[in-house]
Amino acid sequence: MSTLMATEISAQIKPIDQTFVRLAKTEGQLLEIFKDIESRTDYRFVYPAEIIEDKSQITVKTRRQSVNDILVDVGTAANLRFKQVDNAIYVAKLEKAVDEGKIEISIEMAAISGKVTDENGEPIPGATILIEGKNTGTATDIDGRYQIDVSEGDVLVFSFIGYNSQRIVVGNQQTIDIVLLEDTSSLDEVVVIGYGTQKKVNLTGAVSTINVGKEAETRPITSLSAGLSGLAAGLHVNQGSGRPGNDGATLRIRGQGTLNNANPLVIIDGAIGNMNHLNPQDVESISVLKDAASAAIYGSRAANGVILITTKQGSSGEFKVNYNTFFSSAQPSNVVETVSNYANYMELINEGFSNSDPNANPIFSQEKINEWRNNEGGDPLKYPNTQWVDEVFQKNIVQNHNLSFSGGSETIKFFGSFGYLDNPGIIERSGYERYTARINLEAELKPWLTLGTQLNGVVANTDIGTNQINSVFTYAGASTPGMILRSPDGRYGGPNNPEDDPQSNNVLHNLNSQMGDIKHNKLSSRFYGKLRPIKGLSVEGSFNYTLDDYMEYAQPVFNNRWDFYTNTISRNAVGRTSVRYENTKDYNYFMDGLVRYDGEAAGKLTYNLMAGASQEYYKNAWFQASKFDLIDPALSVLDAATLDAAANGNASDWSMRSFFGRMNLGWDDKYLFEANIRRDGTSRFAKGSRRWGVFPSFSAGWRISEEDFFNASWLPNLKVRASYGSLGNNAVGNYEYQAVYDAANYVLNNSLYVGFAQTALSNAALTWESTYISNIGLDFDLFDFKFGGSIEAFDKVTKNILIDLPAPLVVGNASIPKQNAAEVQNRGIELNLNYRDQVGEFEYRIGGNFTFVDNRVTRYKGDERTISGSNLIQEGYAINTQYILKTNRLIQTQADLDLVSQMIADAPIDPSTGNQRNPFAAYGTPTLGDFLYEDTNADGLINDEDRVAVGHGTAPRVSYGINLGFNWKGFDFSALLQGTSGLQSIWNDLYHTTGVRWGYQVNQEIAEERWYEGRTDATYPRLLNYVDTRNLRASDFWLQNKAYMRLKNVQLGYTIPREVTQRFKIETFRVYGSLENYLTFTQYKGFDPEVSGTQYPTLKQALLGLNISF
Repeated sequence: MSTLMATEISAQIKPIDQTFVRLAKTEGQLLEIFKDIESRTDYRFVYPAEIIEDKSQITVKTRRQSVNDILVDVGTAANLRFKQVDNAIYVAKLEKAVDEGKIEISIEMAAISGKVTDENGEPIPGATILIEGKNTGTATDIDGRYQIDVSEGDVLVFSFIGYNSQRIVVGNQQTIDIVLLEDTSSLDEVVVIGYGTQKKVNLTGAVSTINVGKEAETRPITSLSAGLSGLAAGLHVNQGSGRPGNDGATLRIRGQGTLNNANPLVIIDGAIGNMNHLNPQDVESISVLKDAASAAIYGSRAANGVILITTKQGSSGEFKVNYNTFFSSAQPSNVVETVSNYANYMELINEGFSNSDPNANPIFSQEKINEWRNNEGGDPLKYPNTQWVDEVFQKNIVQNHNLSFSGGSETIKFFGSFGYLDNPGIIERSGYERYTARINLEAELKPWLTLGTQLNGVVANTDIGTNQINSVFTYAGASTPGMILRSPDGRYGGPNNPEDDPQSNNVLHNLNSQMGDIKHNKLSSRFYGKLRPIKGLSVEGSFNYTLDDYMEYAQPVFNNRWDFYTNTISRNAVGRTSVRYENTKDYNYFMDGLVRYDGEAAGKLTYNLMAGASQEYYKNAWFQASKFDLIDPALSVLDAATLDAAANGNASDWSMRSFFGRMNLGWDDKYLFEANIRRDGTSRFAKGSRRWGVFPSFSAGWRISEEDFFNASWLPNLKVRASYGSLGNNAVGNYEYQAVYDAANYVLNNSLYVGFAQTALSNAALTWESTYISNIGLDFDLFDFKFGGSIEAFDKVTKNILIDLPAPLVVGNASIPKQNAAEVQNRGIELNLNYRDQVGEFEYRIGGNFTFVDNRVTRYKGDERTISGSNLIQEGYAINTQYILKTNRLIQTQADLDLVSQMIADAPIDPSTGNQRNPFAAYGTPTLGDFLYEDTNADGLINDEDRVAVGHGTAPRVSYGINLGFNWKGFDFSALLQGTSGLQSIWNDLYHTTGVRWGYQVNQEIAEERWYEGRTDATYPRLLNYVDTRNLRASDFWLQNKAYMRLKNVQLGYTIPREVTQRFKIETFRVYGSLENYLTFTQYKGFDPEVSGTQYPTLKQALLGLNISF
């Protein structure tokens, strides 16, 4: 009997089906074959003497194969059976001949038993014992005991949630007792922080980590930012578009803390970058720095939080190759249905115009309405009833491939990858193709010297039609169902009805009105070195260079539009040929250097000191050139055009220099303290004290669970932490503090001259926006680390926000400079919980995160307010609070009309005239089918003064994510739910309006639920001419709740057992199916609650994928 705590014991004898040899000869006698096998293995044959008396020649294969397969051939030819026991192979004669492949070859199975306990000797019931590479296993009983049949050489894997797994190779034991050690990996986990790493257990700041490597390999993530949704507390992800190549999301960390640029700082392997230019499969992990303690090391760039991205690195060991691929089919997550029956459509247009002006002539004649209705089943080319959704959206297959390799030795480590994405889009001419390549290399040239490089390249090609994509939904809404968008023979249509608007849009015609291409290439490079002259001291430096090159070429394409009713051209394809080129280049140079020193003192004190400096420079250069009248439209260069050449361009740059430092102290692994400081200077502010900003932070932690008085074994980890500090925001224009001049024409002595005129006044007093963050948190793990999480509370105040203030006296056309005058506060809580356990071979997990943010503008323009559409910015309210009318009722009965009459009778007297005022003068007197708005200020009048602040802005107050999954016998399942609540916005655009317009679509739901004469149960008001806006005012009727819960991802995978895949030299072979964004639960009626207005919708996808490693 043996008690084992090692993670692996060397194998003694492998089974014959796992031992491979190549025999010397293709023919031989039995004894020769046995000796050949014995010379190449540790096996010994045991047989009766009479067996080898047979001198017949037996044919065998000389290719490399298992001993088991060789013996099958030998047994078939010589009528023998075999049995392996340890290293002995027993041979016996069969009584009668059998068919090939039915030779009896057995491997002796032995019953192994034992007991699984913890370090204290307590039994662990329910622990799993699996034979590695096989779907065979068992579990311990209530006393921790088990029994399992194994073969010598099998590898047993002992595991239980909360403990480290152990692998034991079976030899000749009969009993194996195992002591499982407690899994403290969650405490030993290393988290990437600014300019370094730190054990998670020692963190005193607010940091969330995301295992992107696993997510990207199993989900159809083509945009890294969009793939983060629902994965971290405090991080809100809003994917405002599903457009290929431009499906990146807007990220907010703990709410919107400024009235200006609120995007977080993104750091990729130590250098500032754009995460949407990364291949998601190249990313290993992401750290989200949310408070001042964790982010202050980045100073003026970190007011909106920091996202640290670490790409995959090489490791010492065997050369490994991984191939991941998926194919997916996508469709819009939701569509807005419009009226497609053209006869009904014509009647609705007539109804709306008649409601606004009963004396007006109808837009469409009854003759045409009847003609269309009588021919609904007739010629579809002549009498179309077009639903634009069916014509515009298409089914395509997205494919993504990623090949990576890694490996190295103790001194050199490397990782490389190549990725390819082809996304044709769900709308034609929106295709996107991307190639990515990466190489990460690190070499330890000396024990004291390490050098490395990280290179990343992206080549992206986008269809020129994407320039029209953002207007697709506008053009589709400004269209009519009485039009064929494109005939089967490829011709584009116009309205078939001469009474319809001849200018009505054909969205497919518009999409194909250009030819050309868009090329977007990016190169990112980082070179670094580390010196370790003495123990504990390191000196590091790096240089980064990034080039972002965007090139666009476009030519107009002229296509006729047809009237298929008469089969004639309704609009000739005429226009001037031209060619246009546009190029933008962004250059980024960044270098930094730092010194670290780690040490211990007094036996219990640990310290880490770091100081550094950095310098960065950014430059943007842009130009555009065009020319008209090409000699031949097939020629696409500027010199092929002859007239009206035009060119313009510009360039801008800015730079920043920084000094920073950090001190970490720990006493007895219980008491933790950290201080950070950074001093930044930027060219975006005037020279002097306002150019420089200083941003300090302090944090402390107490590991209560390490105290001697704390003896709650069920709570192995408990830590409380707190932090306070300041951060900056320099996300302002490059020349905001300077007077700006621009070229302008002027006349002097009757001649036209070109000069420069001042277009913006200067303000040398501009300085940093400053954010002050207080944070308190509690981290905990319970029940042998099965259940854990954290709770955070924060208060985030941003001061000196740049806004436009009114000037007392301005003469001229120059714009007024911004001033540091506003203040915004965000307060909130975060909760993160995770639980994992197992029942026998069934392992399961569930986790979730929750964030609540309360946003307020605490200082703005005093009593002044800024209103943009229905959005309000005013002190005391959330950013973009809805400022709208309240609807009293939809007037549908005589009682409703009587109320209107009473309001007219009770109207106040105008003191300037002595006459009674008209309470409805602002919007018009409502009648049947109209809204009656609330007189919220009780002045007897209905006007803009009755608008009130409603809701909490257009950003969510609550965001959350829920993940769950299980693993069982090679199957894996996972699901991710994600959602938000507490946000509302007005939806009253051309897809959702009761204002009808000649040549524009009509919403199907509104058509069915509108008020019309005689109806008293309508949901929507009556249809009116779109210029009659009495019912279209921003009101709570049009206010949509954009809260949603989305099944972000659900997938089921299966990993083929290794005993099968290893025969083909494959380490891992996993297939999976997945659904992305497939179910959304929301009251919002638009395209998608994440998408604003008429943008490219987000997509729901179904896919099949494959992961292979060698």
